[in-house]
Amino acid sequence: MRRTVFTAGCKYSPHPLAVAVLLVSVAVAGTFTYRTQAQQAAPAAAPAPVQPPGPVHVVTFVDITPPNRDSGTVLCKQYAADTRKDPGVVSVELIAQTNRPNHLVIYEVWQNQAAFERHEALQHTKDFRAKMLPIIGSPFDQRPHYVVP
Repeated sequence: MRRTVFTAGCKYSPHPLAVAVLLVSVAVAGTFTYRTQAQQAAPAAAPAPVQPPGPVHVVTFVDITPPNRDSGTVLCKQYAADTRKDPGVVSVELIAQTNRPNHLVIYEVWQNQAAFERHEALQHTKDFRAKMLPIIGSPFDQRPHYVVP
């Protein structure tokens, strides 16, 4: 006994043989795809970041929501002042975008990668980020750089 199926306004009756062929095709295709993927080599890991010895220049973009511009700027100034006391820091500057004063850039120069990593682990750095989290419009965009020889 065939049953009638209505799909998107079309009436058709599935043939049992057609359904069986379709199911077998799906099973074979799935097995083939699985075996093919299993035989392929694992993708190569991403290359390690290049950081030659020497100074590390870190540019961090900070987008403070407009209603929190003043309090966010105060927090960023305090972070810069605290960071200037960290071992291994060369300089820290806080820069505001000309036409959007709630968009700031923190520009840091560190003696080397190790000094920067130590700074990242310090409590005042973690506290700054935790305080800023509720008042920023997008995540911190931190980009380390090096001087091209």
